[in-house]
Amino acid sequence: MRAHTATIMIAMGLLTACVPSRQDYDAYVTLLQGSSRARNEVVNDCAKGFDANGRRGAGLVTNVSDKDAPRVACERFVAALVSGRITYDDVVDVKQHRFTPKIIKIFQGR
Repeated sequence: MRAHTATIMIAMGLLTACVPSRQDYDAYVTLLQGSSRARNEVVNDCAKGFDANGRRGAGLVTNVSDKDAPRVACERFVAALVSGRITYDDVVDVKQHRFTPKIIKIFQGR
Protein backbone atom coordinates (compact mmCIF):
# COMPACT_ATOMS: atom_id res chain seq x y z
CA MET A 1 0.00 0.00 0.00
CA ARG A 2 2.85 2.41 0.76
CA ALA A 3 4.38 1.84 -2.68
CA HIS A 4 1.00 2.57 -4.32
CA THR A 5 0.65 5.77 -2.29
CA ALA A 6 4.19 6.86 -3.13
CA THR A 7 3.60 6.16 -6.81
CA ILE A 8 0.43 8.20 -6.83
CA MET A 9 2.05 11.07 -4.91
CA ILE A 10 4.98 11.24 -7.31
CA ALA A 11 2.69 10.94 -10.33
CA MET A 12 0.48 13.73 -9.04
CA GLY A 13 3.50 15.97 -8.64
CA LEU A 14 4.75 15.19 -12.13
CA LEU A 15 1.43 15.24 -13.97
CA THR A 16 -0.24 18.19 -12.22
CA ALA A 17 0.50 21.88 -12.31
CA CYS A 18 3.36 21.82 -9.81
CA VAL A 19 6.85 21.25 -11.13
CA PRO A 20 8.68 18.38 -9.41
CA SER A 21 12.19 18.80 -8.11
CA ARG A 22 14.93 17.20 -10.19
CA GLN A 23 15.40 14.62 -7.41
CA ASP A 24 11.68 13.73 -7.49
CA TYR A 25 11.83 13.50 -11.28
CA ASP A 26 14.84 11.16 -11.17
CA ALA A 27 13.16 8.96 -8.54
CA TYR A 28 9.94 8.86 -10.56
CA VAL A 29 11.75 7.85 -13.77
CA THR A 30 13.67 5.14 -11.91
CA LEU A 31 10.39 3.82 -10.50
CA LEU A 32 8.79 3.73 -13.94
CA GLN A 33 11.81 2.08 -15.54
CA GLY A 34 11.68 -0.78 -13.07
CA SER A 35 7.96 -1.42 -12.73
CA SER A 36 5.49 -2.11 -15.52
CA ARG A 37 2.75 -2.06 -12.91
CA ALA A 38 3.71 1.49 -11.90
CA ARG A 39 3.74 2.51 -15.57
CA ASN A 40 0.24 1.08 -16.07
CA GLU A 41 -1.12 2.81 -12.96
CA VAL A 42 0.40 6.13 -13.96
CA VAL A 43 -1.04 5.88 -17.49
CA ASN A 44 -4.48 5.05 -16.09
CA ASP A 45 -4.37 7.88 -13.54
CA CYS A 46 -3.04 10.32 -16.13
CA ALA A 47 -5.76 9.43 -18.65
CA LYS A 48 -8.50 10.07 -16.06
CA GLY A 49 -7.32 13.67 -15.69
CA PHE A 50 -8.51 14.86 -19.12
CA ASP A 51 -11.67 16.94 -19.49
CA ALA A 52 -13.56 17.28 -22.80
CA ASN A 53 -11.30 20.08 -24.07
CA GLY A 54 -8.20 18.14 -23.07
CA ARG A 55 -9.44 15.02 -24.84
CA ARG A 56 -10.12 17.03 -27.99
CA GLY A 57 -6.70 18.70 -27.92
CA ALA A 58 -4.96 15.40 -27.23
CA GLY A 59 -6.90 13.83 -30.10
CA LEU A 60 -5.65 16.49 -32.49
CA VAL A 61 -2.04 16.07 -31.43
CA THR A 62 -2.01 12.26 -31.17
CA ASN A 63 -4.11 11.79 -34.33
CA VAL A 64 -6.45 9.31 -32.65
CA SER A 65 -10.10 9.54 -31.59
CA ASP A 66 -10.90 11.90 -28.73
CA LYS A 67 -12.03 8.85 -26.74
CA ASP A 68 -8.63 7.13 -27.03
CA ALA A 69 -6.48 10.27 -26.98
CA PRO A 70 -5.89 10.57 -23.21
CA ARG A 71 -4.63 6.99 -22.92
CA VAL A 72 -2.47 7.30 -26.03
CA ALA A 73 -1.01 10.66 -24.95
CA CYS A 74 -0.23 9.33 -21.47
CA GLU A 75 1.30 6.12 -22.84
CA ARG A 76 3.56 8.09 -25.17
CA PHE A 77 4.56 10.50 -22.41
CA VAL A 78 5.39 7.70 -19.98
CA ALA A 79 7.29 5.73 -22.63
CA ALA A 80 9.34 8.83 -23.41
CA LEU A 81 10.09 9.32 -19.71
CA VAL A 82 11.23 5.72 -19.34
CA SER A 83 13.39 5.83 -22.47
CA GLY A 84 15.02 9.12 -21.50
CA ARG A 85 13.61 10.95 -24.50
CA ILE A 86 11.86 13.40 -22.18
CA THR A 87 14.19 15.19 -19.81
CA TYR A 88 13.53 17.10 -16.61
CA ASP A 89 13.70 20.36 -18.59
CA ASP A 90 11.07 19.03 -21.00
CA VAL A 91 8.74 18.27 -18.09
CA VAL A 92 9.24 21.81 -16.80
CA ASP A 93 8.34 23.13 -20.27
CA VAL A 94 5.15 21.04 -20.36
CA LYS A 95 4.16 22.20 -16.88
CA GLN A 96 4.60 25.79 -17.99
CA HIS A 97 2.51 25.12 -21.15
CA ARG A 98 5.50 25.50 -23.46
CA PHE A 99 5.08 22.71 -25.98
CA THR A 100 8.28 22.40 -27.95
CA PRO A 101 8.55 20.61 -31.31
CA LYS A 102 10.26 17.74 -29.47
CA ILE A 103 7.29 17.29 -27.11
CA ILE A 104 4.78 17.55 -29.94
CA LYS A 105 6.65 14.85 -31.88
CA ILE A 106 6.58 12.59 -28.83
CA PHE A 107 2.82 13.02 -28.48
CA GLN A 108 2.47 12.34 -32.21
CA GLY A 109 4.36 9.08 -31.79
CA ARG A 110 7.34 10.18 -33.89
